[in-house]
Amino acid sequence: MSIPAASNSEKAPQKDNYQPPSCLSSLPDDVVLNCLSRVPRCDDLNISCVSKTLRSLVRSPELCLLRSHLPKKSVYLFYHSHQEPNRCHWITLRPGEKITTTYDYQVEVEHRSCSLSDLLNPPYLSTFSSSAVSVGSEIYFPQGCFSPSTNLWVLDTRSGAIRMGPSMKVARWAHKEAMGVVDGKIYVIGGSVEKCQVEVFDPKSQTWEFAGEDKVKHESRFSASLEDKIYMVELYPERISAYSPREGISIEVTERLTDQMNCMCVVENVIYACFKRSGLMWFDTKLKVWRRLVDSNGKVTLYSLIAEKMGEFEGKLAVFWTRSINTDGVVKKDIRCRMIALDRVGEEIRGKIVRSGIVASFAYPITLSHCLAVSD
Repeated sequence: MSIPAASNSEKAPQKDNYQPPSCLSSLPDDVVLNCLSRVPRCDDLNISCVSKTLRSLVRSPELCLLRSHLPKKSVYLFYHSHQEPNRCHWITLRPGEKITTTYDYQVEVEHRSCSLSDLLNPPYLSTFSSSAVSVGSEIYFPQGCFSPSTNLWVLDTRSGAIRMGPSMKVARWAHKEAMGVVDGKIYVIGGSVEKCQVEVFDPKSQTWEFAGEDKVKHESRFSASLEDKIYMVELYPERISAYSPREGISIEVTERLTDQMNCMCVVENVIYACFKRSGLMWFDTKLKVWRRLVDSNGKVTLYSLIAEKMGEFEGKLAVFWTRSINTDGVVKKDIRCRMIALDRVGEEIRGKIVRSGIVASFAYPITLSHCLAVSD
């Protein structure tokens, strides 16, 4: 059976001149700009391909101004000094004045520390790579590094004061438990000797409760919060699982990771990780696979040496590592950083190194321990 040809009056629009209709096209520009200001920056390239109008709005100074008024997050990079074990040290990177580095670094770097000598059983926050999360301007650390503990420490980044928070119900190992934030509440998963229930902490009421009745035995190397799930890198076997307050724990990737993961973080609703051999990668939550972060040409996989910590800074991926330099017999240790701008191009995410340089230098050994994005 043949299909009748369309008449000249019924011909489909020419492909070259046809633009798909958009629900945004009927809205005023100020409304569209308000919507675009809340879209991750890595999607700007895809949005600009939709229409000429959206392309001009994405590139407009008005959108930059709107985004500048959104709540800002600074990077808090914690480190441990063997010379001062009773102090908690951190470096804050926030938008500010220019400092001299290899490239232009439009950030303000602030060094701060607080004494732990007056606290009972100091948490030694920077000694181990335990879990830590931020809610608003506060950072929450578990204590169980040397042995399982119910202690929770809270750092107020505005005042620089640290205090002990309400105790958890179950003692857990801080370097084996997973922590994440969903709807402003902190969830703690696994990390105990025996099977235990997931606990949830409400910062507003300052109370702990069990989340559900199921008991699990779970050990994690890294964890990260994304939307309504907490993604975890399991220790044995090393694979990706996720916890949802509604659905419980599910296995996201059944195959065991064959490459060692050094660190993991979330930047604008995408999980990124640095692997020892594969370099920088991102996790496709739809297909449940790891994809390589490639350069702006889409050809070369981005490597950032052996990244020790990563975090989000102004929509960019901030990668940190340390490097020792011997000058005339004096060993100096630098903390180095690369800022990587991200663009989503079709099914790929591409990165471009836009800033690079030394954040801080020390005349004594240090170890990086935590990297968190915190609301000012």
